[in-house]
Amino acid sequence: MTWRTVLVKDSEYIKLKLDSIVILKEEYEYVIPLSDISIIVLEGLQTTVTTRLLSALTRYNISLVICDHTYTPTGIYHSYNGHSRASKMIQAQIAWEEKMKGEFWRNNIKQKIYGQAQVLSLVKPDIEAIQKLENYITEIDHYDKSNREGHAAKVYFNALFGKEFTRQDDELTINAGLNYGYSIFRAQIARLVVAYGLQPMLGIFHRSEYNQFNLVDDLIEPFRPFVDVWVYANMREEKFLTFEHRSALINLLNLRSKYKNGQYTLLVIMEKYIQDFISYMETGDLSKINMIDITSFEGASKSEV
Repeated sequence: MTWRTVLVKDSEYIKLKLDSIVILKEEYEYVIPLSDISIIVLEGLQTTVTTRLLSALTRYNISLVICDHTYTPTGIYHSYNGHSRASKMIQAQIAWEEKMKGEFWRNNIKQKIYGQAQVLSLVKPDIEAIQKLENYITEIDHYDKSNREGHAAKVYFNALFGKEFTRQDDELTINAGLNYGYSIFRAQIARLVVAYGLQPMLGIFHRSEYNQFNLVDDLIEPFRPFVDVWVYANMREEKFLTFEHRSALINLLNLRSKYKNGQYTLLVIMEKYIQDFISYMETGDLSKINMIDITSFEGASKSEV
């Protein structure tokens, strides 16, 4: 099973050799088996990537994340079709019933807000804010038409980072950390969606004609609080998003938390959650989807970066 997320910073050349990626940097050569890799994050604007390697990345269903000069992820290259029965899966996806999709979205947002309440209970036990989030969970309706998600986000981020905090301020280091972490999670979920034969453009709630990752943006929602809790613990006083921060945010995928009465890495939990999602859409049994626990997350405390 793939487990590595590789961060390549300012490499001169990356290529394929046998079934491994070769990274050339200054006078050094690094070789990593493709079978170990799930995501490659590429920083630096001078790196040459061979088309032979790109072709191999699709065969191994490895996502390549491209960053701009500010180290912000700006694009994802991934396999177009990573499943032997992709056509059958996509036909089933197109036929999903609106009632089931609306019920999944209700449950998905319930999971997200539940995770936000867990984050506050772990790092900043604001009883009033936690109570509001718990109340919002009980009020979520079909497709969350009353936008409990938006109301919860305001309460949550104000309690976590202060009432002056806003997610729209791109100059804040906290937002840089959140956005970077979310982008890495998005790339991993995109990889899994394709691997299970689903079409990432066809979303449940997200349906923008300009977004190629609507379904990915649906499925990422319950996982965002894992990034939030790490950023809270490690970046509130930081002035810049450093290489060490980026490396640690990428490594969150290898940290463990509880799911289905087991302790797994987030890489594994994401895959199990997508499997559960597909099982629900095939059977209509919402009990197939398990709750995601954040209280046991290894990244919830301050780390050495």
